[in-house]
Amino acid sequence: MTCSIYAISKKTPEFAPLLAQQQRACQQFKATLEIVDIAPKASNNSTEAQKSYTKALSPYLKPGAPAYALHPTGRLISSQEFSQMLSAHAHIQFFIAGAYGFAKEFLKRCTPLSLSPLTFSHALAKLILCEQIFRGLSLLNNHPYHK
Repeated sequence: MTCSIYAISKKTPEFAPLLAQQQRACQQFKATLEIVDIAPKASNNSTEAQKSYTKALSPYLKPGAPAYALHPTGRLISSQEFSQMLSAHAHIQFFIAGAYGFAKEFLKRCTPLSLSPLTFSHALAKLILCEQIFRGLSLLNNHPYHK
């Protein structure tokens, strides 16, 4: 299984060891956790920024692999539901937009998913998503982490 996270974000050195730890933890379940940070041209105009996010993220949309966009109005699911979502696919993609969010046309190509009604920084959202992927894999493999 491969879980790919594509994020419009700058690399955050302070989070790098934590993300690497999550990647290593997923390997025990024979899963690859791929994290790709993408930094498109900066813009202060929300429409232009969203267009640049769409342009930067679109090449990563792989046909046949489900794509989930982290979005405030996305579906909230439990860890158990999340694990079932992981179990149904050999490759799954997650997308995190920049500060201005996703353009509507990009969202139409994904399933919106929310981690929480709270708002997190992009670096923290990426880390929380990695943890949930590990938790989901733990549930699927009857690993005691989730208890």
